[in-house]
Amino acid sequence: MGRIEYLLASTVLRAVGIVFGWLPVRHERIVLATARVPTLEGNLAALHATIVARHPGRPIVLLLEPYSYGFVGKIGYLLRLIRGMYYLRTSGLFIVDNAYLPVHVAPHRAGTTVVQVWHAVGALKRFGLDARTPPADPERRFLHRHYDFVVCTAERSRAPWSAAFGVPLGRVLPLGTPRTDTFARPETVAAIRERVLARHPRLRDRRVVLYAPTFRGRGAGKRAAGHLDGRALRAALPADHVLVLKTHPNLDPSATATDGFDVVVDPTTEINDLLMAADVLVTDYSSSIFEWALLHRPLVLLVPDLADYEVDPGLYLDYRTEMIGAQVVDTVGVAEAVRVAEVDRPAWDAFIERNIGPDVGHASDRFVDRFLGPPTVADDRSGTLPRDVSNQ
Repeated sequence: MGRIEYLLASTVLRAVGIVFGWLPVRHERIVLATARVPTLEGNLAALHATIVARHPGRPIVLLLEPYSYGFVGKIGYLLRLIRGMYYLRTSGLFIVDNAYLPVHVAPHRAGTTVVQVWHAVGALKRFGLDARTPPADPERRFLHRHYDFVVCTAERSRAPWSAAFGVPLGRVLPLGTPRTDTFARPETVAAIRERVLARHPRLRDRRVVLYAPTFRGRGAGKRAAGHLDGRALRAALPADHVLVLKTHPNLDPSATATDGFDVVVDPTTEINDLLMAADVLVTDYSSSIFEWALLHRPLVLLVPDLADYEVDPGLYLDYRTEMIGAQVVDTVGVAEAVRVAEVDRPAWDAFIERNIGPDVGHASDRFVDRFLGPPTVADDRSGTLPRDVSNQ
């Protein structure tokens, strides 16, 4: 976001925020907002399901509003953010899983609680205000301001996330990551795997090798990793292996070569669903490593640029001493690692204990206990599901 763009958007949002501030706050209303993807997924989806189950009378608003590039796209995005500012100024609980401009341009009302439930699991790569190379202006001046609380995965991630979000340590709560809850339920894992196999029949009865790297760079300069030769890997793997590509949802799909892959899934497909259907994961610095560890399945890390990545954006984990899985630097190494991939169960368990904690499966409940408490008479009054409002 450029300086002029920020000044225009922030001025408009502050102005309408003053107007909306004259309206009453609906303390019972909960807002789930994201600027990442146009679908309800990840932490917000897990929280939504738990809130609906435990507080069925609470109104819930969904603001699923990914950032748009280009003049027309940016104007449309601003209009959606004006709607977001209305809900921010008139709701009791406002939950975000990424930076969200209406939150950051001005303090919110005392009757509103804003909680950041960051979309990634665990402290892996440096981000936000704690990146080795800080965000450029104007992001450096407004990014991640005005959170009341930040929810993190475990005790180990409290200090890194305090630095990344500029929030005092006492307001970083290690309640766990809601999106990991399903990994503790074998019947749910099996059901989701079957759903993915039904959607992609070519995966059934074959060893599924999922390549799901993260991106490089920032903002409009995001780019694909570009280190894997899909055609060469396909040729090196046995016929009973199926090679699947899942690009990052915030990256232009055309930026990644698809040659050699048997299945290319929609980038907006929930990564956790694919993890449950995969037998081997090939990635690099994606936080999906933490969820994958919960499955105790083989992991291959293609990290030829590790030294550079340690410098920018930087890592919270020492890949050389703290990471699970096999580390390789080229496609030949990936093929060999896939063929001999195995799981060191004690190492996986220790990794989970350090980075996620021992009580996996109850993060959503802990969040609801902390911010909503037990159902009240008002919550139960309607006996119906809450009304969702989204941009769909």
